[in-house]
Amino acid sequence: MAVPRRLRSRLRTVVLEAGTPAGKLYNIIVFGAILLSVLALMLEPDPFGNTALRQTNVAWIDAIQNICLAVFSADFFLHLYVSERPKRYFFSFYGLVDFTAVLFFFVPQVRSEILLWVFKFGRILRVFKLLRFVDEARGMGQALRSNARTIAVYLFFVVMLQVVLGYFIFVIESVNPDTQFKTVANGVYWAIVTMTTVGYGDYVPQTSLGRLLASVVMLLGFGIIAIPTGLLTVSGLKDHQSRQAVRPEACVACGRRGHRVDASHCDHCGTSLDVDVAAEL
Repeated sequence: MAVPRRLRSRLRTVVLEAGTPAGKLYNIIVFGAILLSVLALMLEPDPFGNTALRQTNVAWIDAIQNICLAVFSADFFLHLYVSERPKRYFFSFYGLVDFTAVLFFFVPQVRSEILLWVFKFGRILRVFKLLRFVDEARGMGQALRSNARTIAVYLFFVVMLQVVLGYFIFVIESVNPDTQFKTVANGVYWAIVTMTTVGYGDYVPQTSLGRLLASVVMLLGFGIIAIPTGLLTVSGLKDHQSRQAVRPEACVACGRRGHRVDASHCDHCGTSLDVDVAAEL
């Protein structure tokens, strides 16, 4: 029993701890396999029909796919082996991503509605394995969770605004007998395309008032994009600051706390944080 425990402990150091030399090498191998797999997927002549059981006519793509399949399979089973709770890992986000990364190498070509689209989409899920190597992804996830309610309400407001603007452009352009806006749905589609600054040009206002409204919608688009970005940025900065170590003592002059460990002066009043309290008095 001692040998398997030592083996599991050593493997856990390699698989789960990226700070060790062996862990860094392991992560580089898996990271490289992910990039190669996505590259091969993009260059496959028949990405919907190719699997590990049905090879392509391109030898180097088949070789890359087989190597990546071996790496992903080993990575998945190693995580199961070293995990304290294998079942919990299997049903976690990363566990399901690791499992699907292996599963969709074997999915054959299916010709039936929903399953076809699930299998087609599933093959690209292997790219989510990259999230494990991005530490900032956790900070982004925390920012999204802490602002989920605010962002949801904001997006709901944006949707309502699109409907109102779509109706406005429909009414305004209805005075033109050759209008392109035959329904309110056309107007809503135009409002979404215009506000996101995409501007396909398939629906174009012809009246002066319609063009004025289009200009307003374009300007609104900048704010629509900037607001959620600002929310996530502020939340990310707060989370980063909260995780930074701080000095326990307060400033003797203003009483402010929460200074960085490497700070030598108060960031509020500028008083030296190392000054003797008795001398200050």
